[in-house]
Amino acid sequence: MIKNIIFDIGQVLAEFRWRDYIDELTMKEEYKERLAKATVLSPYWNEVDRGVLSKEEIMNRCISVDPEIEKEIKLFFEDTSRLVEEFEYSEELVKDLKNQGYRIYILSNYGRENFAYVKNVFRFLKHVDGAVISYEEQHIKPEPQIYEALISRYGIIPEESVFLDDLAANLEGAKAFNFQTIQFHSLWQAKKELRSLGVMVEEREFDSIIFDLDGTMWDSTENAAIVWKEIAQKDSRITDEVTGPKLKALYGLPLEDIARGLFLSVPEEVAIETMEECVVAQCPYLAEHGGILLGEIEETLKELSKKYRLFIVSNCKSGYIESFLEAHKLGQYFDDFECPGGTGKLKADNIRIVMKRNQLRNPIYVGDTGGDGDAAHQAKIPFVYARYGFGDATEYEYVIDSFDQLTTLRMAE
Repeated sequence: MIKNIIFDIGQVLAEFRWRDYIDELTMKEEYKERLAKATVLSPYWNEVDRGVLSKEEIMNRCISVDPEIEKEIKLFFEDTSRLVEEFEYSEELVKDLKNQGYRIYILSNYGRENFAYVKNVFRFLKHVDGAVISYEEQHIKPEPQIYEALISRYGIIPEESVFLDDLAANLEGAKAFNFQTIQFHSLWQAKKELRSLGVMVEEREFDSIIFDLDGTMWDSTENAAIVWKEIAQKDSRITDEVTGPKLKALYGLPLEDIARGLFLSVPEEVAIETMEECVVAQCPYLAEHGGILLGEIEETLKELSKKYRLFIVSNCKSGYIESFLEAHKLGQYFDDFECPGGTGKLKADNIRIVMKRNQLRNPIYVGDTGGDGDAAHQAKIPFVYARYGFGDATEYEYVIDSFDQLTTLRMAE
């Protein structure tokens, strides 16, 4: 019988957002990947969590990896507290488990300065019964000493405990002491596995729905192809035929990949340049002429909006989602939307942006491709596979064969 639930922090209760943090720093774009390799991806990063070396010593070792970007590495270390951000669901999850009578502990690799900051900021920490943090022990997971510290300090019986971590190596370390373990991929998945162990965890219904657009709510390919074909024909170098079916086979991919897959007769830079022109020119045409709605879209959105907040995240340029909403008069049903044209980021990041911006706790993502599913799972939310759409998917939590089935979702078999 499970009596103790032990959580890692990073990627379980809080997001390790190092890519966003680096993007926020002011420096040349070409330095950012090098900065990551010299810091969070370097062998010295674990020393931050171990707590033996000072911050300055670790920074100097990172500088030794790439001395040319010393200034950028020093900038990186100025305020690393912003590297991790609490997930919206975390306090509610921990509090619910605590109220069910379980004892809650934290076992996490964390550096001294960063933890000194987050212990006053992360809301879930006020609900835990104890914590073992790596810098205090001068050992990091999966070293056995840190598990021993947890067991001895709090009198924990491993066989009565479950440990949730996102990294398999850390779970293997826990298994050596006979802990039950769950590798954390998403809140939905973790709750499901906790229930399988007999843990009484509340199964909250989702509170919001984020939609893909192409292949999920509409098919714009025939009308879009009219515009794309007209633009392509202006360039004598392009000999590829542009058709609706060709676009349909490529939709859902990042725009650069669509360009590469469609304009095979020209160099990549010409293909991407042409694609950029097409995606801008198509928006006014689509706003006027629309596309083919894939089912009872308005009726279903109207019904869903009575119970859930609705959003759109699609891999497109700015103006495309607006064209859909304008052409079919559906803007009233959606609270927000996002796309790479607005952020420069791809689908998983944009899902996270919409979640954070709107303080969503239990959203689901509806899409029609494996890439949509990957993005949802990277954002740690359940994926609803629209099997009627353009693509295929194998990893999903729910499945629908028509859009109106969203009103009566069924779990994947």
